[in-house]
Amino acid sequence: MKKLLLLLILSFFSAQSFAAGCPDGSEPVKSVSADGTYFVYNCGGGNEQASSSTANSSNVNSNTKALAGIYIENDPNINFFAPPSHPPPTRVRYSAIGKYFKADFNNDGLTDVIYTGVMHAKNHGCSYQDRCSLQQQDDGIKPQPALYMGGADGKFHYSPELLIDNRDNKGMSVGSQLLIADYNNDKVLDIYIPDSGQTHQNQGYRDSYYLSQPNGTWLESSNTHLSDNNLIAYSHGGATGDIDNDGDMDVVLTDFGTFWCLMNDGSGFLTKRRCGGSNAFALELADMDNDGDLDAIFGGNEYLGNGFPTGIYWNDGQGNFIPYTITRLKQHKVWGGIPEVSAWDLDNDGDMDIVYGRHKEPFVGAAIQIIENLGNKKFKDHGIFPVNNPGVIMSILFNDLDSDGDYDLYLASTDFWTDGAVFINNGNFDFTMIKPHDRPSPKSLGLYEMLDDSSIVIPKKVLEELAAEQAAKAKSNREALAANLKRIAEKAAKATENETEQSIEDEIAAFEAELEAELGQ
Repeated sequence: MKKLLLLLILSFFSAQSFAAGCPDGSEPVKSVSADGTYFVYNCGGGNEQASSSTANSSNVNSNTKALAGIYIENDPNINFFAPPSHPPPTRVRYSAIGKYFKADFNNDGLTDVIYTGVMHAKNHGCSYQDRCSLQQQDDGIKPQPALYMGGADGKFHYSPELLIDNRDNKGMSVGSQLLIADYNNDKVLDIYIPDSGQTHQNQGYRDSYYLSQPNGTWLESSNTHLSDNNLIAYSHGGATGDIDNDGDMDVVLTDFGTFWCLMNDGSGFLTKRRCGGSNAFALELADMDNDGDLDAIFGGNEYLGNGFPTGIYWNDGQGNFIPYTITRLKQHKVWGGIPEVSAWDLDNDGDMDIVYGRHKEPFVGAAIQIIENLGNKKFKDHGIFPVNNPGVIMSILFNDLDSDGDYDLYLASTDFWTDGAVFINNGNFDFTMIKPHDRPSPKSLGLYEMLDDSSIVIPKKVLEELAAEQAAKAKSNREALAANLKRIAEKAAKATENETEQSIEDEIAAFEAELEAELGQ
């Protein structure tokens, strides 16, 4: 009886202690575990990988780290390697690769890879360069993301059956970003794909949103889990993070003149609202002033003047990025195109530094700009580091490639000569660039493994489908060739004196150029 009474007393005091919070009377800080899979409650300390859930950022413990997508993208537990740039079947089904993202999507301890891409718009009466109408994109055959699951055999297995899109208007027009996070809080990563589209005046296109399911698949859930399942925004830039510190991952998208914040209710349902911002093409979320909330680092097209500032909008603690809070950063208008921006602690001083991807106009060359965080919202520009190769920088990744205790930079690009370039961190913001095809190369130096198509496994059924698609396309091209040659011959036979031989030759040349472009897709 005494033991029972003692247990009841202990239980009572335990409950009272929990209700009262921490010993100093404050509430415990809810944070995310180091692996991002569960919540931890701390008093006066906090998990280094934590994300505070307090509503007011001024009350956030300074030792917590706001949860942002960059920590998922640069997860040190994920094997670092260069995946194939255009693995089958993306080379056939995409007119261009958008982005790729490496993560353990099914929690089996193996790294997986997902790719986005661009639809073959020319097959539907328009082209990416000439732009398309919304209707042409709706009517087009748009590709799905390409998911490759890591296997115990060391290969990557193409797994289209795991991504389910039941929309009547399914697929991507331009999958410009991959925002990977656990949106529905089931401890499995989900997939948000902003779609910048191919429309006139860069209007954008509706996005795709895949949520994990209990059966191990990912279901496109725009119709059930987005407050606006047809948001048309030029979401060339996007980022994910817990911007309101409520313990779940939100989405921030760029558009002309504003940011769109998609606020998560904890179940994965995202509610759209304007949240400040301005014109921007590139966006990242990071806690730049160590106050416990995520700020917005952004860049635009500096060729267009003051309408596209470059800098930081500071989070007001509620997930708003008010323009008057801007801290402007150094612009470099010769390298005025900014397709990408990211942040990491490059000098191990406890704050986040900034790296912009840049190019000249029009898409000439590639370079990065590195900016040091001095603390107290002060920054030092370390200038432009040219790669001097073609290719737009699509992703900037961070890893200690040479195992010397600081983080180096890896560039993923659309171009063969730039994709896989690294900047080795020598300390004090001095970097040594090694291009992917230098001698010695990053691969030969053992900085990372570079995979090719031999690492990809395609199911037999998919190979048969691809063969049928290619046969149908070849037949269509032959029929188009015969029809056009017949038309040209008939026109030549009926030619009058006013229709010179040169005009016929010009038409033939134009047709040959069109056919070559068609076959090259």
